[in-house]
Amino acid sequence: MPKVSVIIPTHDRAELLRLAITSVIDQTFKDWEIIVVDDQSTDHTPAVVESFADKRIKYLHNKGKNGPSIARNLAISAASGEYIAFLDDDDEWLPHKLEKQIAVIDSCTEKVGGIYSNRLMIDKSTGEIYSEDPGVETLRGNLLTQLMKKNPIHTSTLLIRKACLNKIGLFDETMRYMEDRDLFIRLSLHWKIEYVDEPLTKAYYHGKAHLSTNLEGQTKGREVILRRYQHLLKKNRRSWSKLYVCLGAEYCQLNNMKKGRNNLLKGIKIYPFSKIALFHFFTSLLGAGNYQRIRKFYKDASL
Repeated sequence: MPKVSVIIPTHDRAELLRLAITSVIDQTFKDWEIIVVDDQSTDHTPAVVESFADKRIKYLHNKGKNGPSIARNLAISAASGEYIAFLDDDDEWLPHKLEKQIAVIDSCTEKVGGIYSNRLMIDKSTGEIYSEDPGVETLRGNLLTQLMKKNPIHTSTLLIRKACLNKIGLFDETMRYMEDRDLFIRLSLHWKIEYVDEPLTKAYYHGKAHLSTNLEGQTKGREVILRRYQHLLKKNRRSWSKLYVCLGAEYCQLNNMKKGRNNLLKGIKIYPFSKIALFHFFTSLLGAGNYQRIRKFYKDASL
C-alpha cells in the first residue's frame, strides 16, 4: 500500500498532464501512486498516460457526469494511500514537495488533518513567475475563521489524511466552483491544518480560460457557501458582507442587475461601512452598460 495517493483529474490537457505526471515521478519521495481520472477528454490523454509505463500510475475513465468534484471523488474512492494529495492537470510540483510535507505531517498528532504550502504562480503565456503570498492572517492551526474570510489553500498544494475524508465526506458534486473551499471548511471544523512556508507547487494562470474566471460558476458556488455556512459567517459581519458584495458584483457583471443590486444591498445592510460595496451599488443604478464601463475604468474597484 503506498503512503500517498496522488489525485489528478484531467480534461483535454494531454501535454500539460504529461508535465504534471512527470513532476510526481521526479519527487524525491517515491512511495506514491498516481490516479489519473480522465473526465471525458477528446484528445490523446490515454496515450500520454500509457506512455509512462509505470505500474504506480492508474488510469480511470469517467463515463458518467463530468466535473472536477466528480472526477476527484472517483479517484479518492479508488485510492489506497494513507494520505491523499491533489494535483491539477495544469499544475506541477517542485521535487521536494511530498518529502517536506510528509516529514511535517508525520511528526504531528492526529489533530492535524492536512498540510498545504505556498506556491509559485506562473503566467502561461509569458512565463513570468510571481511569488504567491496567500495573504492570510493565520497560516496554520485552526483555519476556520480564515476560511470564512478567504480561502488560503490552493488545492494542488494540499496533502490530507484519507481518514479525514472518510469522516467528513468528499467534494460536493453539485458544485463546480468553491467546492474546494467547502471541503476545507468541513475539514477545519474537526482538525487543524499545517503549512509549509515555501513554494512547493507551480500553478499556471491561463487567462480567461481558467475556471476561476467562470462567473456563472462563481455565483453558484458563492451562494452555496453563503447558505451552508451562514451560522459561521455571522460571527464576522465584515467577511459575511464581503461574500454578498462579491456575489452582487458578479451578477452585475453577468448583466443581471436586479440580482446584483439585491445582493449588494444585503452586503451593505450587514456591514454599511464598505466603500467598495457602496461603489458597486451606486454604479449598478446607472445600468448594465455604464456599470461595465465604469468598473473596467476603475480597476481598483475589483473585489
